[in-house]
Amino acid sequence: MFNSDKLPRTKKPHIKIKIKHKLVLAFIYYLFLSLTIAWAESQITIDAKTDKPQATIGDIVTYTIILRHDVDLKSFMPDFSVISGFDVLETLPSKPRNIEGQIEHNYSVKLRADQVGIYIIPPITVSFEVTKSATGKSILGEIRAPEVTIEVASVLNLQGEPTDIRDIKDIVEVDKDWASWLFWLLNAILLVVVFYLLWKYRKVKYKPSVKEAPTIRTHEIAIRELDALKQKGLLERGNAREHFFKLSEIFRRYLGKRFHFPASDWTTQEITEYFQKLDDLEPDSYLEAIRILNKSDLVKFAKVKASPQADEIESVREFILSTREHMDLGLYSN
Repeated sequence: MFNSDKLPRTKKPHIKIKIKHKLVLAFIYYLFLSLTIAWAESQITIDAKTDKPQATIGDIVTYTIILRHDVDLKSFMPDFSVISGFDVLETLPSKPRNIEGQIEHNYSVKLRADQVGIYIIPPITVSFEVTKSATGKSILGEIRAPEVTIEVASVLNLQGEPTDIRDIKDIVEVDKDWASWLFWLLNAILLVVVFYLLWKYRKVKYKPSVKEAPTIRTHEIAIRELDALKQKGLLERGNAREHFFKLSEIFRRYLGKRFHFPASDWTTQEITEYFQKLDDLEPDSYLEAIRILNKSDLVKFAKVKASPQADEIESVREFILSTREHMDLGLYSN
């Protein structure tokens, strides 16, 4: 009934399994104990915020992760590429500060809102390294910032829905007053006869020599407008947005007249696509024009600050002079 030969073979695997389980449990306990000691030796807290809870399309929003820790902890720059719904413009450098015996790191990034909606910036992981004071060994760890919600609204809806719009009334038929129509018709005929007689009399009596007014070239008009804009000194007075609005209008009028397309009504993206198909514009000139338009858009719509040294009047002037039409040589028609 009882086979003694099989008993030793059935107990040996159980002993090996128990030994392996004990080793795994001991390793996990040791790892947990090490992390607990490291966290006890170095306290760390994390928070996240934005400089504004609500933004409009084109606004710049600054998102910041605030990390506080002890001296024996070293943190690393987080990865902000996980943020969706915004354009990541610039990552600001971290400047550590000593606050109440702890070190504070502010990891910030500038975001530009492009679409209307409510967006949640997910928890972003910050990696760090803790040095144990007892052994001098380093332990790697991670901590996640809390998620942040931000609403992007349309500029058109900031003032609320219009309340002064009313339905139009039904059409009311009115009988035509033919007497008044006849009166105005006779007056019009009389005016035409008087103007004709005056023109005929003046043509017979006076035959002055007619001189055609000199044609002002397209690039000359643009150069004069640039000089007038520079004399206003808007950029020096801190009106960078107004300055680049006027500069963009001058540049777009010249591009439209010079290359025969409605540049004042097109977006920068549409102008870029048009220039890509244009054969009589050099690649360097095309790239320079798009650069000037993009920079103007950033100052106009994204409210990017611009110093007097960042003025583009001379760049626009050089582009105009390099692409102007040569009427005196008969190369192009103005």
